[in-house]
Amino acid sequence: MSNELFKAFRASELHDKNINFLIGSGASASFIPTLKINDDFTYEDILTDSDYSEIKDFIYYQYYKNILRKSFCFFKRDDDADLRKTRRETLSAYQELIDNIVNLINRKGANQIRRANIFTTNYDLFFENASDKLLRNSTNFIFNDGARGLKTRYLQISNFHTSTWHQGTNDLYKFEIPTINLIKMHGSVSWRKVNEEKIEVSYPNSYPKDLEVDLDIPDIQTAIKLIEDFTLTHTAKESLALTNEDELALKEFRKEYDKLAIVNPTKAKFEETVFQQHYYQSLRLLSYELEKPQTVLICFGFSFKDEHIREIISRSLSNPSLIVYVFCYKHESKSEIKELINNKKIIFIYPENNDDGHFIDLDRFIDCIFSVSGIDSMEGLTCSL
Repeated sequence: MSNELFKAFRASELHDKNINFLIGSGASASFIPTLKINDDFTYEDILTDSDYSEIKDFIYYQYYKNILRKSFCFFKRDDDADLRKTRRETLSAYQELIDNIVNLINRKGANQIRRANIFTTNYDLFFENASDKLLRNSTNFIFNDGARGLKTRYLQISNFHTSTWHQGTNDLYKFEIPTINLIKMHGSVSWRKVNEEKIEVSYPNSYPKDLEVDLDIPDIQTAIKLIEDFTLTHTAKESLALTNEDELALKEFRKEYDKLAIVNPTKAKFEETVFQQHYYQSLRLLSYELEKPQTVLICFGFSFKDEHIREIISRSLSNPSLIVYVFCYKHESKSEIKELINNKKIIFIYPENNDDGHFIDLDRFIDCIFSVSGIDSMEGLTCSL
């Protein structure tokens, strides 16, 4: 298929649509590692493998230390220069994305709701930090993370159904302030479980003190090699040879870790009542938005492996005015996603081949949607159903 459909998408007036984004881990992949440990194992693999069940505290410690800790997106002076540069560039890209969405919403007509929804499975704080920087620089919009409160803020899905209006001093006029809803479907490192019904939302300036445990134990790659080497003669716990002090420290760490309101990388993702409630409410909100007339869903960095989200999107394609755009990181990503979800109403935008530089990262994704001319950003990309 020619790129005419792609060009039409880029030139179309999206501001008059019901605008929704679905953002996955690929958006932050330049800074936050994936779940992959080595060529044979991921964190999800070993957390669901009965052979590793005795050392789950150890695995969660490694998962936090190697992946989750970066999701706070803090600048640390002792980080190496390359890491600081990558974080700065990733944050800058998120700022550009948010700024462009705000400008898009601002073009909506007086009778249209000035709102865009960002659904994400990420629990990092790039969206929050980027929005905070824009707001401090006087960009006029409402960033809605779904929480309400003053000193203590709690998450409530109904908070996403709000609008804010600015009125003149004498109430002679009013206009709606653009709102960006950030719906974090898999939780966030800024969330804490208060009880079985409440999730508290706060934005700390430092890492959670009780999770900052420094132990002299094997790293995750070394641990897996030890366990695999001694699999016939030792259990996983015996292979690591942890001291009693280490095991006690890991147990205390796990108690604090379990207070984080995030989806863990296991097959049984939603065992806890508080998460079942939030997750299925966010699914209903996604379904509700996709059923509205003149709706567009723009997907980036999302693998479609979450079967519940995938099913919601599949069912919503019966909406005759819904259009779904899926931006694929690399050429083969299209076929991988089409094996999971395939419909003629889904428009795939992807690299023509696997040549060097032919990929769609966050910067290029932004260029594809928002650049004025679009010629450079389209080079090497194609579009098909």
